[in-house]
Amino acid sequence: MISAREELIEKLAWRKPKEHFVEMCSRSEFLPFLAEICLSDDPKLNWRAAWVLSSIDVSQLKKVFPKAQPLINTLQRKEKDGYKREIIKLIMLLDLDEDEEGAFYDAALNIWEDLALASAARLYALRGMLHIAKLYPELNHEIAAYNDDHYLQGVSPGIQSQMRKIFKDLS
Repeated sequence: MISAREELIEKLAWRKPKEHFVEMCSRSEFLPFLAEICLSDDPKLNWRAAWVLSSIDVSQLKKVFPKAQPLINTLQRKEKDGYKREIIKLIMLLDLDEDEEGAFYDAALNIWEDLALASAARLYALRGMLHIAKLYPELNHEIAAYNDDHYLQGVSPGIQSQMRKIFKDLS
């Protein structure tokens, strides 16, 4: 008989619709392993685990990650862009303490400034920065300073439009 962890790893390797994973993985016996895999350095599974976790009930997510710092720390690692995007989504669902807010803002800013990253990851980084700026409105001026064509280089027209709307709403 395989363990819940082994079953989860096996199922995460499948290419199934997200709804299939969310239903299965939101079962309580899988949640600790899902969090462990999400924080791991396995690029084939960690982003999938984060992707699934972003769809579970927020109250369950807060039990799995009572502190956001482990997730914030993953943003500093050399990981795939899609993984970073999913981690940002997770962090924005959690209640952050003051230290985590600062660390998250700094990590999101580093992602935003990295023009080599996928535009979707950078868009979510910008959203993460704004998430913190809601708590600290004085950051809006700093974020507005990044409304420069330099930071929109290589960004697809659709995402560029979303970014420009975000900056317009800051004004």
